Amino acid sequence: MPQDDRRHLTVSELNGLVRTLVEENFPEVSVLGEVSNLKRHSSGHVYFTLKDSEAQIRAVLFRSAAERVGFALEDGLQVVATGRLTIYEAYGTYQVVVQTLEKAGVGALELALRRLMERLEKEGLFDAARKKRLPSYPFRIAVVTSPTGAAVRDIISTLRRRWPPVEILLYPVAVQGSQAAPDIVRALSLLRTVPDLDLIILGRGGGSLEDLWAFNEEAVARAIYSCPVPIVSAVGHETDFTIADFVADVRAATPTMAAEIAVPRLDDLLRRMDEMEKRLIQSTRMGFELRKTRLGELVRSYALGRVRGRVETAIQAADYAAERLRRTVETILVARSNRLNASGVCWRVLRILMATARPRRLSKAL
Repeated sequence: MPQDDRRHLTVSELNGLVRTLVEENFPEVSVLGEVSNLKRHSSGHVYFTLKDSEAQIRAVLFRSAAERVGFALEDGLQVVATGRLTIYEAYGTYQVVVQTLEKAGVGALELALRRLMERLEKEGLFDAARKKRLPSYPFRIAVVTSPTGAAVRDIISTLRRRWPPVEILLYPVAVQGSQAAPDIVRALSLLRTVPDLDLIILGRGGGSLEDLWAFNEEAVARAIYSCPVPIVSAVGHETDFTIADFVADVRAATPTMAAEIAVPRLDDLLRRMDEMEKRLIQSTRMGFELRKTRLGELVRSYALGRVRGRVETAIQAADYAAERLRRTVETILVARSNRLNASGVCWRVLRILMATARPRRLSKAL
């Protein structure tokens, strides 16, 4: 069987040849496009995508060139990137190694976003005064996000770890693409009818401006605004901002942080309750001791002694007055008995009258 004597190129060799051809034919290019998927590496290098309405190309701005850029580079910015075209052989992708960047204006998506934000802000959708306060101890929480991916796992695991009594209702929706905004609006509409719902977490993981665009849709913003249940927005990473974040009652930097904001830690709550119980017992004991001390001081006080002396003096005076009254009555009765004897009335009857007329001692009554 004849052998094929043709020499085959390895992938590395092919990518190397293509790189040479590209660099020789495009030693310098200037590309107008919108910045997207911007990533700043810890090394200082900056990676992003340049795009227009129909295509995109990768770009890299190495640290030395990045330090010469005189403006804040961000997603949505329209720029002119000048550099050389090359092939990144490890992945076989071609890219622009940018040497200089010039600001060319704001991209179409970014411009549309800013105009919508300005209009919604004038209507009052971002007003802090209308934002609802989150419940301190929510027991039924709805999570509106994609049923797959890291975001939903992080939210659910964090909620259950921090607050085991919570009941989690997962409402799966598309979070990217043309179906995402209608799904989110429909979910928020359904959640209005769920009884005893305390809180809603709306979110997804990070992505480009296009990836997160559903959360910038006007329909989503108005659905959030009209929802009677408090909403925590957790869209993207810390540097990502969407209109949903501004309309929601609370914005969380990440999905995990949304779960941390939504519920307390059960361990912390139990610890605070133990501390409160101890303080209550201690306060009660101190209150009893203080009142006991004050009562003892009051009993021994000069003022109370004077009052007690006056009361005792009044009791004795009443006793003396009763005794004088008794003697006066007896004297009167004796005088009358003498007159009655003279008229023939029995002395025994008079003694009975004298006995029944004797007043009670006031000291015993007191």
